[in-house]
Amino acid sequence: MKTFKHTLAALALCGLFSPAMAETAQDARTLLDAAMAEIKARGLEGAQKVFNAGGKWRQGTMYLVMADFKGNMLVHSANEKIVGKNMYEAKDAAGLPFVQEVIKSVQATGEAKVNLRWANPTTKKLDDGHMLARRVPGQSYYLGAVFFE
Repeated sequence: MKTFKHTLAALALCGLFSPAMAETAQDARTLLDAAMAEIKARGLEGAQKVFNAGGKWRQGTMYLVMADFKGNMLVHSANEKIVGKNMYEAKDAAGLPFVQEVIKSVQATGEAKVNLRWANPTTKKLDDGHMLARRVPGQSYYLGAVFFE
């Protein structure tokens, strides 16, 4: 057992093993489905409280966000300091106004997929991320799952 732990530690130091598994687009869809069911069960305000608390709404590098169509952040399950801020003008490290992109797509089609260069919540370093988002039914909000592969 001691050898196994030493091997894992050595692999982690070399960057060949990460205890946090990479998430996939399917994981994000599953999280969004569960979050939409939570909104239906608890109502919007009740769901926002549990989403912002993190817990199962933050899995590895994947987390939930919710914003209105003006870019005001209502939910961020990985960083509560962002809740209440307006992110409409935010750009990723490559200069993409990703919040505007998500809003535009969600308003037009009901959903969005945006690739972005953003801080990975596990490593705290810039990384290639993705957001899958859907319009919250009957609302001028989108709910998104951000993940890093």
